[in-house]
Amino acid sequence: MIAIVPNIDDLELKKLMVIIGINSQPIYVPVKPESNAIVNECFPNVESKIKVDGGSQVNGWQIWKTNNLIEAEFHAVWESKAKSLLDITPKHIPFSQILFIRDDEHGYDGSQVDNIRLNISGNALVGDLITVNEYLFKIENKGSRAFEYEFSLLRLSDEEKQILKILQEMKEGLSLMLAKGETKHQACFCGGGKYKKCHGKLLPSIKNRL
Repeated sequence: MIAIVPNIDDLELKKLMVIIGINSQPIYVPVKPESNAIVNECFPNVESKIKVDGGSQVNGWQIWKTNNLIEAEFHAVWESKAKSLLDITPKHIPFSQILFIRDDEHGYDGSQVDNIRLNISGNALVGDLITVNEYLFKIENKGSRAFEYEFSLLRLSDEEKQILKILQEMKEGLSLMLAKGETKHQACFCGGGKYKKCHGKLLPSIKNRL
């Protein structure tokens, strides 16, 4: 699923904003990565920029969209002394601008913040993929792990490692099924019969183990 920057008047964007719970107007912010900035690490990047050039940090949500979902990622951009906004963080896919919703109510305390996702496809597999991502986030950021940027399997219990393995397999498998345009009524990615009677039955039990 290739992510794009959605239009500012996108109807699904309005639905996502209701879920986020903010009334700020979305705006386009130009992207100009700093030469020494770390890919996708916006908060330390902005902090370093402020130390050199002044200005301030603005927190909010950058918005991505695919054919299946629209997603909000908690993000920081740099505000110059002249009050113009600039995204200085490099990304895996180069964009000339991002769609950004300012959020002055949501502070940053150093802990990881999960993305907010909305299924726009009507395909139940997308809903399962969203749930898988939520459960992965819970495991990888449980307790003090929420403040660690380098995730380590060594910090997991044996049960957490087992759950993590299942969720990672499901994330990859569901992504492959969706790329083929499949649904829960078709063969599971593991080859064990219909998805809804195979891996599709695992998420409720995993929820009780988190």
